[in-house]
Amino acid sequence: MIYLDNAATSRFKPKTVLDALNFDILHSANAGRSGHDEAVAKSIRIENCRQYLLQKLGGSDEYSIAFTKNCTEALNLAIFGTIKGGEHVVTSKNEHNSVLRPLYRLANKGKIKLTVLSQNAEHKLNIKDIKDAAKTADAFVFGGACNVTGATLDLEETGKIARDNNARFIVDGAQCVPYLDVDLSRFGIDMLACPGHKGLHGLQGTGFLAVRNDVLLTPLLYGGTGTHSQELLPDAEYPESFEAGTMFSGGISALLEGAKWTYDKLKFIKKHIVRLSNNLIYNLEDIGATVYSKETGCGVVSFNLKDLDSTYVAGKLSDNGVAVRAGLHCAPLVHEHLGTTRQGAVRISVGVDNTDKEILTTSALLESIMRSI
Repeated sequence: MIYLDNAATSRFKPKTVLDALNFDILHSANAGRSGHDEAVAKSIRIENCRQYLLQKLGGSDEYSIAFTKNCTEALNLAIFGTIKGGEHVVTSKNEHNSVLRPLYRLANKGKIKLTVLSQNAEHKLNIKDIKDAAKTADAFVFGGACNVTGATLDLEETGKIARDNNARFIVDGAQCVPYLDVDLSRFGIDMLACPGHKGLHGLQGTGFLAVRNDVLLTPLLYGGTGTHSQELLPDAEYPESFEAGTMFSGGISALLEGAKWTYDKLKFIKKHIVRLSNNLIYNLEDIGATVYSKETGCGVVSFNLKDLDSTYVAGKLSDNGVAVRAGLHCAPLVHEHLGTTRQGAVRISVGVDNTDKEILTTSALLESIMRSI
């Protein structure tokens, strides 16, 4: 199979990731629950992952990381864990439902005033619109990159606007980490939600929320944490209070190895993904496809072939051994902006292990579909 669905989950996993998972399985213990050597060793591996990610994301000593089962849980923790009621929250039409659904639920219940910013012709947010909204905003919730078009947000400038207006800045890092340079402290990001299984080449079932230590966050889950066991109403503290229950320690150990592998090779990965994505766009435009992606830094290329339903095109590719994604990509307001609410879009997302030959083969299949119309 030619796998081109890396924005959903990366297919390639370094051997060190698999080795870390296997080691954890063969050395089962419950981190933070016991004092024997295996439990302590597992706790150390989890902490090593936490500290490595903070270092690479510019978190230093100002931030903590709470591990979650995915980016969606991390975003829910960030949103429901900080919004108390009465706030003005600003988001955009570029967002995934992991951002939109929690915010729309809060707005529907009358707990927040919600402003949803529109995209410009380049599918990006206008900085002027962000500045205008910031005058009365209590919080921004934006993605670093759109999962449909690949359009990126100027995180540094948006963070500056948030700081200048005393607004909390929550970032969905699902598509932008590690492809965009993210510096939590320098960009003034209060919370960053990330998956472990996409650009960091870890496993499904892993994610995390990086949180500035002065953010007052309320847990989503309550239960055993391995600390303050005698207290039934303990004060919330990072990170234990936000990691209730037994954690996926094997996944976290694997995430550490995936992140190390990724950051060690990041310069090559970025160049490789951009080159293949640009070649793909050139081929798509050459056959007359409508291409919606104008930026290729995150490897996302969305398009349609005339008026063909996107799921039909994806089905034809699948029949020929090519895996892509079609439909609305859990981002309905993006498709409203693109005018593709009924048709959806075909999304190809390039990964580190994709090749020139795979792009050429996929392009040739798409050309044959166009000729059959």
